Amino acid sequence: MNLTELMVASLLLAGTATSGLHVWGQASLAAHVGWLKEEQLESVELQLLAGQRWLSAVGHGSELLTANGSCRFDLAAVSRSADMALPLPEGLERHWQAYGAGLWLEIDAHPPKGSPVEPLRRRQLLTPAGTGWCRPSLTAQP
Repeated sequence: MNLTELMVASLLLAGTATSGLHVWGQASLAAHVGWLKEEQLESVELQLLAGQRWLSAVGHGSELLTANGSCRFDLAAVSRSADMALPLPEGLERHWQAYGAGLWLEIDAHPPKGSPVEPLRRRQLLTPAGTGWCRPSLTAQP
């Protein structure tokens, strides 16, 4: 093998090795980002489920319903009570928004600065009837 063939072979080997390492690095980064997204989604889903279960399990007193006797959640009371009963881990925020007779529970996940993961928002509509708060008063018909 002469010097020219040796130089070409070494350049091909170096180029192939560099390309292979680059592809391996990109695959490793994609796997890491996927793992971070999965972890973020799991924590958000867990908080949505906790909020739903808390609202279903808390005593069916009128302190979380509006004062006018309708079967509607009081936004301020629910928000205040949820903040006391369900502390959030770092990086998560909870927002309640009124919507008709129910409330949207929104959980936002904010990754640390410099993280390759985008912020995530999930929301769920919770209604008094859907969580078992409002039961119709049934009377027996003769």
